[in-house]
Amino acid sequence: MRILHKDVSKGVVKVKVESIDDLWHLSHVIEEGDVVYDVTYRRQQAQQDVIRSSKTEKVRMYLGVRVEKIEFSHYSDSLRLTGVIVEGDQTGNYHTLSIEPQSTPKIVKSWRPYQLDRLNEAVRSSKEPRILIVAIDEGEADFGIVKQYGIDFAVSISRSIPGKRDTSNRKSEKESFFKEVADKLSSYLDELNIPSAIVAGPGFVKDEFQDWVKEHAPPLASNLHIKSISVTGGPGILEVVKRGYIEEIYEQSRAASEITLMESFFQKILTDDAVYGLEEVRTAVMNSQAEYVVVTDEMLRNSEKAQEIIEHAKNVRSTPHIISTDHEGGEKLRSLGGIGAALRFKLTY
Repeated sequence: MRILHKDVSKGVVKVKVESIDDLWHLSHVIEEGDVVYDVTYRRQQAQQDVIRSSKTEKVRMYLGVRVEKIEFSHYSDSLRLTGVIVEGDQTGNYHTLSIEPQSTPKIVKSWRPYQLDRLNEAVRSSKEPRILIVAIDEGEADFGIVKQYGIDFAVSISRSIPGKRDTSNRKSEKESFFKEVADKLSSYLDELNIPSAIVAGPGFVKDEFQDWVKEHAPPLASNLHIKSISVTGGPGILEVVKRGYIEEIYEQSRAASEITLMESFFQKILTDDAVYGLEEVRTAVMNSQAEYVVVTDEMLRNSEKAQEIIEHAKNVRSTPHIISTDHEGGEKLRSLGGIGAALRFKLTY
């Protein structure tokens, strides 16, 4: 994301969307009642005929919409904002703006500090590489892309590999499997501009794959990091994240950092070194007990009390972390009330 213009005194920020991750950030910044301006397409309505003709073509126009409904799914490439047109053609009618990568929406709202922080984070994050993980085992390879909102389980490759007694067919099928995996890896690295990938598995297949790549696709070999995990498939991809392998390679991956942070937070709960729930966290922050505060994105969006806690936490040098509910750690935090705090010390009475 790039910030093209910002005048907070007038409530105006204009950005350029560069990725789906940027749309995810905007979906947590834009609220009902905000006015968003962008280029869109809409059928013009003739003054003498208000009945829409099926032959009427949509024309390009610039509209301002007061947002009533926000729809974002990381399986699509757009953020849909529906509301009443407040500026432009057909004022008073409903319209849906479709914000996509390369869009330059202007947002007019009353900006809260954490929302501006989120935009700044999106700008910083745009410079971070996305991360590709492949969990591989005998005839099975699952691909996961770590993005800011969580893990996108992209594709799976499955091939039947003959047993060890069928030596000739086993070798040819295994090489075909390795080639298919390598081709898909190269495709993702090139198309998504990802610099490297983690290939992990519970057995020796990952090492055999690395040897095959070194021999048959040397340029790809330098982009691979081989790691051990105990399971394969989707759980194996999650294990790569939980074991901290990503931090060894890319220290600034938001999703990986959040999951690791939440694992540490849950361990602190077990030893009574953390609290959760609005009142408990508020008390910890007011007493300067909180080392850091974790809050789900949806809690921060919907709770003024949570917003006040986060602002006060900054004043007492307690680091706030906004956690996505699109991964396991965020879901667990949501089940605990959506907010928690790790304690510097315990109060004794």
